[in-house]
Parts: sequence; structure tokens; C-alpha cells
Amino acid sequence: MIEFKPISNMDKHYQIMMNTDCVLLEEFKLKELLIRAKNGDKAAVEEICKMFNGMIVNLARSFYINGYTLEDMIQEGRVSLIKAVRKYDIDSKYPFTAYAFSAVEKNFYYEIRSNSKKLSCCSLYSVNKNGSEVIEMIASEENMEEDLIKKQQSINIWKSVGKLLKEERNIIIWCYVRRRSLKEYSIRRKISYRAVLYKKKKALEHLKSIICKDSWCPLANCE
Repeated sequence: MIEFKPISNMDKHYQIMMNTDCVLLEEFKLKELLIRAKNGDKAAVEEICKMFNGMIVNLARSFYINGYTLEDMIQEGRVSLIKAVRKYDIDSKYPFTAYAFSAVEKNFYYEIRSNSKKLSCCSLYSVNKNGSEVIEMIASEENMEEDLIKKQQSINIWKSVGKLLKEERNIIIWCYVRRRSLKEYSIRRKISYRAVLYKKKKALEHLKSIICKDSWCPLANCE
């Protein structure tokens, strides 16, 4: 049986799929920390802050609020993260990573608007360190949240691909990641083109059934 080895320009989602076990382990660890933190465990709160420190720093650097230093912004982000921990529903289908990102980001927008109203110093047309006007970023807030959801769904799809049988996974990767033709696949595997079409169809049907059984599936009924 032919094995398809990763190539240097392999789609990032394929790399995510190959690291499914690691991702699941991190999610399990995060969930345990969230449960402990919501029960008042300060050590768990500190651990979560460390896990999301990079995200907070990156967000802090992409905003400008008149009178705030970078350290002030980072501290604001940490406070927002801790509030997000308290408010987050452990049973939610919406991943905490996306929830936390959205919470910190929204708080920065809120601070910008509050600062503008109170001091009349922070213009909606002021430019942050990335060269983006604040008003543009506020206007695109909903789109950014939609992108986060789409990215998470894409990750979930590739987790589902990881649950396929080996041969099914190979043909899905061949067609949708490596973007190679079924004709070439049939030649490589030394089987008829008709057989390859059938295998692809069955692989997609199996993938659909897996996706529809997973809790994150956005459809109420997949049939």
C-alpha cells in the first residue's frame, strides 16, 4: 500500500490533522484548568494566563488607546481573559480559545470608545501600530468573529478526517490537500478509474457521517 508523505508546502490543515492527538490533549488540559479556575483555583487562573499570554500581547500591540502604555494594554487584556474564564460555559460548543480572543478584543474596542467619549482624544480615525484605522477595525469586528468560527470549524473538519480509515484518509488528502487528479491516483495505485471514483464517494460519505455525529456540527440534522 502506498503511503503519502507530507511535502514541504503541505496545507496547514493537514499538519493540524496529523497533530490531532496533541491538540486534543491541549484541549483536555485547558478544560481541566477552566474547571479548576471557575472553582477558585488561583494557580489554574495563572496557568491559563500563561497559556494565552502570547495572544494577549499580540492583540495589545495591534491597538492604540491614548494614554495607555503597552504594559497597560497587556494588563487590560489579562483582566479581560480572567473575566472570560468566569463567564465561559464549560459545556459550550464554542471553543474557549475563540471565546477568549473575542472577549479580549471586544474589551479593547470598548476601552477605545470609552476613552474617546471621556477625553475626546482618541479619534476613530487614529491609526494603530499596524497602520489600521480604529474605525475600520470596529466595522470589521463581526467579520473577524465569523472568521474565527470558520477557522475552528475547519480544524474540526480535519479532526474528523483523522477518524477515517487509512485508505479513505489517503484519497481525501490526495484530492483536497494535494489537489491531484483521480486519474493519477488510479495509475499510482494500479486500480481502475471507476474503482477510484467509488472509493472517493464512500470516503466522503463516511466523512459526512463522522462530521454529523460530532457535537460541533452546526447542522441540527445532517440527513
